[in-house]
Amino acid sequence: MDKLKNRNIRFRYKKEIFAVVLCIILCVSLHYICTWECVMKTECRFMAQFENNKSRKVASDIIKECSVFPAAKNENVNREDKVNCYYENGYGDGRSFGGKRKHEGIDIMSSVDKKCLFKIRSVSDGTVEKKGWLKLGGYRLGIRSDSGIYYYYAHLASYADNIKCGDRVKAGQFIGYMGNTGYGDEGTSGKFPVHLHFGIYIKDGTGESSINPFYLLKKLEKCR
Repeated sequence: MDKLKNRNIRFRYKKEIFAVVLCIILCVSLHYICTWECVMKTECRFMAQFENNKSRKVASDIIKECSVFPAAKNENVNREDKVNCYYENGYGDGRSFGGKRKHEGIDIMSSVDKKCLFKIRSVSDGTVEKKGWLKLGGYRLGIRSDSGIYYYYAHLASYADNIKCGDRVKAGQFIGYMGNTGYGDEGTSGKFPVHLHFGIYIKDGTGESSINPFYLLKKLEKCR
C-alpha cells in the first residue's frame, strides 16, 4: 500500500514538473514569437520608404549589416541614476539654424540633460570616413559600411581614444559619447539638449541622400 502511495506521489510530482516546464517553454516561445513579429513589422515599415527593387536591395543591405542600437548607457554612470534614452519620428521636421532645412535623421535623446551618460556605438562594421567639427553637427563621425552606406553620428561630446579616419570598426564598437556640441564655432556646446543625431545616407544619381532611420532603430531596439 505504501509503495503504491509513493508511486502515485512521484507520478503526481512528475506531472506537476512537466506542466511547469511546458508552461516555461510556451512562455519563452511566445516571447520570441512576439519579438520576431515586432521585428518583422518594423523591417517592413523601414522597407516601405524605398520605391523600387534597386533601392529595396539597399534597404535589405542596411537591415542585414546593422545589428546594434547606437546608444548604450555608460557603465560608469551611478546605478541609482534613472537615466534612459528615447526618440520620436522627427525625420523631415523643419530646422532653421543655418537656413531653412529639413531634419535628415533621428535624435536619440537622453532623459537627463548631461553629456557622456551614454556611449555611442557603431551600428555596423565599416570604416571611419569622416571625423571632426561641423557647424551643424558639432563633433561628428561618419562611418562607411562595406556595402557603401554612410552612417552619421553627430553632436558627440568626445570621441573614443585614438579613433581616426581610415580605422576599421566593428558593429557595437564604442566610438564616442553622447553630447550637445554644434550650432557654432568649434567647441560650441549647450545650444540644445544632449542627444545623438543619427543619420543614414545612401548613394543616388547625384550623390547621396538621407533616408529615415526611425524604423531601423525600432528594430535594433527590439534586438538589444
